Amino acid sequence: MSIRKEAETEKQKLRNMPPKDRAWYIWEYYKFHILALILAVAALWTLGGILYRQTFTTRLSIAIVNDRAGNASSTANLEAGLKEALGFGKKDLIEINEGLTARFGEEGMSQFEYASLAKISALVASRSLDVFIGDQEAVGHYETVNAFQDLEEYLPPELYSRVKDSVYSAEDEQGVLKPVALSLEGTSFASQTGIVMNPPYLSVMSTSQHKEEVLQMIEYLFR
Repeated sequence: MSIRKEAETEKQKLRNMPPKDRAWYIWEYYKFHILALILAVAALWTLGGILYRQTFTTRLSIAIVNDRAGNASSTANLEAGLKEALGFGKKDLIEINEGLTARFGEEGMSQFEYASLAKISALVASRSLDVFIGDQEAVGHYETVNAFQDLEEYLPPELYSRVKDSVYSAEDEQGVLKPVALSLEGTSFASQTGIVMNPPYLSVMSTSQHKEEVLQMIEYLFR
C-alpha cells in the first residue's frame, strides 16, 4: 500500500471512531511520533532562545555583598535608572548579582556563604565583574588581594574632587592604604534599592572591562 493510500485509510478509520476511541487510538499508535515532535519543538525553542540571547551584550556587571535587608530589597529601580542614565538599549544588559553573603573566617560558615564566596571568586577570575558593592569588612578583605582600582588614579580629577569626602581607604596586599571605595551613604542608592548596609561601599574591580560605564554609574549615584 502506498503512503498516500495508507494515510487515507487511517483518516477514514479515525472518522468512523467515537471521539473517546479516536483519542485513545491516536495516543496508542502515534505517541512516539507525538513525543518526538514535542522534543523537536522544545529543542528548536531552546536553540532559538540561546541564539537570541547571544544578541544581547552585558555592559555592566555588579555584585552586591552582605545586604542585610534580605528579600525586602530590590535593585529593579537602580537598574532602570542606570539604563536610562547610561543610554542603554533593550539589548544592553546590566547584570546585578544580589543575595551574596560573605564572612571571612571559615568557622561556622554556612554552605550558602561558601557558595557566595565561590560565585564572587568565579566572577573575579573570569574578569566579568565591574563593580563591587559591600560593607567595610568585605571591601577590606578583597583589597588585601589587590582586587580594586586605586580611585585617585582611576577617576578623572574633577570627579575625584567631587566625591573625595566619600572615599574610603583600605590596606592592599603590601599593607599600604589606598583609596579603593566610595561610601554610598547620602546618595540615592539606599532609597532606590532598600539595601541595608552600614554603610554600603562601592569599589571598582581592577579587572573591570567597562571603564566608561563604571564612571557613568558613579556620576549617576553622585549627581
